Formats: sequence, structure tokens, C-alpha cells
Amino acid sequence: MSDADAVNKAAIAAVRELGRLDPGALADLRRMQAESAAPAFWRLAARHPDTIGARQEAWIVILRIFAILTPKGAAEGRPALHDAARPFGAALCDGGDPGWTGPSPILSERRLAQLLNARGETRNVLLTRAARALATSRPPGAGLDVRTIAWAVLAPKGAAKIAETYYRRLDHAEAGNKEDTSA
Repeated sequence: MSDADAVNKAAIAAVRELGRLDPGALADLRRMQAESAAPAFWRLAARHPDTIGARQEAWIVILRIFAILTPKGAAEGRPALHDAARPFGAALCDGGDPGWTGPSPILSERRLAQLLNARGETRNVLLTRAARALATSRPPGAGLDVRTIAWAVLAPKGAAKIAETYYRRLDHAEAGNKEDTSA
């Protein structure tokens, strides 16, 4: 299995596990810091030693973001967070709402540019803030592709996919609004 496949599988497996956690354990992950990882993190690191366990500092950030995006409340009936058909960049634009028609993206173009250009801890802080904004705007049951979030932390130079899907979604909404006003 390639490294990319291993990371993608670990991200999806982690999100599934987070979806089964009780609200207290999920809250611990949301508050988790590099110097005080939550017990659920260590369990996932042990289950995925070649990915989560091998790059613990990065995966603490990733799992915190996943926990922020995981719906609150009891685990029973909690919708799945991962949806391969809903790119993270598009969700940053439309707030996770497939029916969004604009005109203003949830995450402004300026903030997206700041996030994409940031590196290191600044990048992680901006990704976490974007996740918090997305968590409050996303409709219940709306998922997103969590693999892109993992890669945004692990390989920040590969941010083109986030920008591409954000602007594709924004352009689609703008084109739809132009059609609506000309009719």
C-alpha cells in the first residue's frame, strides 16, 4: 500500500471511529493540544502506527479538526462525516450546503488565500478556524471529503485541490445566479 493510500485509509477510519465516540471523548479531542493528546488519539495512533502514530503532531491537528466537524450529541444516529463526493474546498465555499446558490462564500476568498499561503502552526490555526466556521454552517447530515483535510495538514504545498474545488463551487453559484437574473 502506498503512503497516500495509507493516509487516506487512516483518515477515513479515524472519522468512522470519531463518529462512534461518546460526546465526552469527542469534546476531549476538540480541546486536544500537542502536549496533551486525548486518550482517543492514542488509541487511533496505536491502531494506525504507520500513519497517525508516525506523525503524531500533525495527526493531533487533523483529529482535532475531524472532532470539530463531527456532529455533537449522542453517537447513535450521528451521520457520517466523510463523503468522498463533497470536496473540502467546495464545503469551505458553500458551508457544506449542496443547495447553496451564493452569492457570498462562507469562507471569504481573502481568508481562503490566507489559509492556503500559511505554513506551519499558522496554517493549522487557520484550518482549525475554518473547520469551526464550517461546523456551525454545515446542515445536519452533510458530509465532506476528510482526506483533503488530512493532506492540507500533512502536505500543505498541495493546497491546489482546496482552491480548485472552492473556486469551481463559487463559479458554479455565480453562473447560476447570472442565469436566474437574465430570465
